Amino acid sequence: MGELAEALRRGDGLVAEASFEGEDLAGATCDAAEFSQVTLTGCSVAGGRFDRASFTDVVLRDCDLSNASLRNSYWRRCELIGCRLVGVDLWQSFFAASRATDSNLSFANLAGSKLERMRLKGCNLAEASLSGLRFKGGITLERCDLTRAELYQTRLAGVDLSGCEIAGIRLSDAKSELRGAKIAPEQAIDLVGLLGVRILGLDD
Repeated sequence: MGELAEALRRGDGLVAEASFEGEDLAGATCDAAEFSQVTLTGCSVAGGRFDRASFTDVVLRDCDLSNASLRNSYWRRCELIGCRLVGVDLWQSFFAASRATDSNLSFANLAGSKLERMRLKGCNLAEASLSGLRFKGGITLERCDLTRAELYQTRLAGVDLSGCEIAGIRLSDAKSELRGAKIAPEQAIDLVGLLGVRILGLDD
């Protein structure tokens, strides 16, 4: 048993004021686990189940959470750096004053989540489910890839998408999600097709 697994067992699901490196909890189950003031480096919980887990003042660096289930999880003042979260299930989770940098969240499920003062920089969100997201206090998206991401019923008013890849984003028929969003002039061509408009010289 690794040190992190032992800490979870010993603390009855609570880990606080500790650092772990290279721990492998792939496939593990520990619902409602609590992490406070913890640093995880190069650790894996790929395919594991940590539903309703709580993370406060936690740093994850180069960790693998691919295909893990963290539904209804809680994140406050957390930082994810260079992490792999392909296919992670974060359905109806809550993020506050947290940020993700250079992390891969392609095919992730964040549907129904609430993001409060969240920042994502250099992240891959291609084909992620971002439907029904609620923003509070603003969200910053910097150099993120939203290619073919689902954004149904996610109000983007005031959100700056100008530095992101938005080709093929999936919206409701009315496209009302985009109302009030900010884009760069060159991104307009990515949205024209969604509106059913043809550009002469490009489509012929």
